[in-house]
Amino acid sequence: MKNKLTPKEIKFIEQMVQYCGKKTATQCAIDSGFKVAGARTRASELMARPEIRNEIEIKLSEIREKYSIDKNKHFQELGELRDMAKETKNINAAVAAEKLRGQVAGFYIDKSIIASAELISLPDGTKKVRDELTEEDIEAQLKGILEKHKLITAHENKNNSKRKK
Repeated sequence: MKNKLTPKEIKFIEQMVQYCGKKTATQCAIDSGFKVAGARTRASELMARPEIRNEIEIKLSEIREKYSIDKNKHFQELGELRDMAKETKNINAAVAAEKLRGQVAGFYIDKSIIASAELISLPDGTKKVRDELTEEDIEAQLKGILEKHKLITAHENKNNSKRKK
């Protein structure tokens, strides 16, 4: 097994890391300079080699570590940004960074209250919240239901009488 990687293999590793999940291994092989005709086979062979897979995983873990975030790291980064903004006399940016630091520290709590109410349609086309219905509104609803019922039963009676004839 050779330990030295060729320039195409190095380029393949870089492509796999840079476009992780966005390109297939076959596409990375093609973009690394391998011929289109055998790219799928070549990509499969490269990914079967432990040194290639290990190198890809090492580079991906370095990226994950570099861009990982935790509360302390985030808090520190915001403090550094605030200090940079203060040095350049960019007060708005400094205030924004300090406010974000306060949010990370838990000094600010955003609350959202979403109210929902069931609206009842009245026969005249208006809508009211169920709790705000008056006796007159309920009576109007009942009358509307009775009128619909009368129309339906009248229609049914008419159809039944036609069938009997």
